[in-house]
Amino acid sequence: MEIFAKHARVIFLGGLALGVMVIWYAVFYFASHQNLGVTVFDIGQGDAIFIEVSGGNQILVDGGPNDRILAKLGAALPFWDRSIDLLIVTHPHADHIGGFLDVLKRYEVGMVMTSGVGYGTPEYEEWEKLIKQYAIPVVLARKGQRIDAGSGVVLDILSPAEDAAAGANHPHGANIISRLSYGDTAMLLTGDAERALEYRLLFESPDMLDADILKVGHHGSKTSSTETFLKAVSPDVAVISAGKKNRYGHPHQEVMERLAQLDIAVLRTDQEGDIRIESDGAGWRLIGR
Repeated sequence: MEIFAKHARVIFLGGLALGVMVIWYAVFYFASHQNLGVTVFDIGQGDAIFIEVSGGNQILVDGGPNDRILAKLGAALPFWDRSIDLLIVTHPHADHIGGFLDVLKRYEVGMVMTSGVGYGTPEYEEWEKLIKQYAIPVVLARKGQRIDAGSGVVLDILSPAEDAAAGANHPHGANIISRLSYGDTAMLLTGDAERALEYRLLFESPDMLDADILKVGHHGSKTSSTETFLKAVSPDVAVISAGKKNRYGHPHQEVMERLAQLDIAVLRTDQEGDIRIESDGAGWRLIGR
């Protein structure tokens, strides 16, 4: 008791100092994460896109291939934050769903959105098991849905249409495509959409394609990013998520040439690392460059 009394003042002051540090950390964190923030993580050969809204809502679109996503989220989030409002699985291939297995175990997830198309892999089977284990609500993505992310930020679902999801003979055919918008700014998130799905969007939703920033489909594969589609989106910047020296040759040279011909600036995770952009509703700003 005497030892405690002797050091009580030191313990009290230490706790007070720690509390002040936490408060100032929170102040600086929220001051530097205003409006809409989007981080395309350098996750290797895969996709993982983290959306943060000033009101505190968070959406993770795809989780990359493995547990590398945990380090990325740990660096992006304040230490006290162990929850994510929404996970979106654009399609169930391992390079998009693999990291979600670790996210589900580490974070409290509010809801999951999927295309409803399954895939016979161990990763997908584990995914379904964890969803049931943690009793996480699941909603099927369908064209026409709108997600209100708060603070004026909305996410419009452009694909899949119900018939496309039901008739898909390949996960890419029912890939979730969404348009993130805030004020006068927009970003199109395409997952691994290939040319057939691009053509469908050109026919069904041409007025929803225009965007300042395009997350290039299928890591820059030559199966995606047709000239007609790129012209319809007319982005200022194209972001490509691909692993360094990946065995697929992503992004393909013909896609890079097409982007150059249309005078679209390119940012690549295999060259830039994590790519963070923020919108104030009037324009986008690239952070850390």
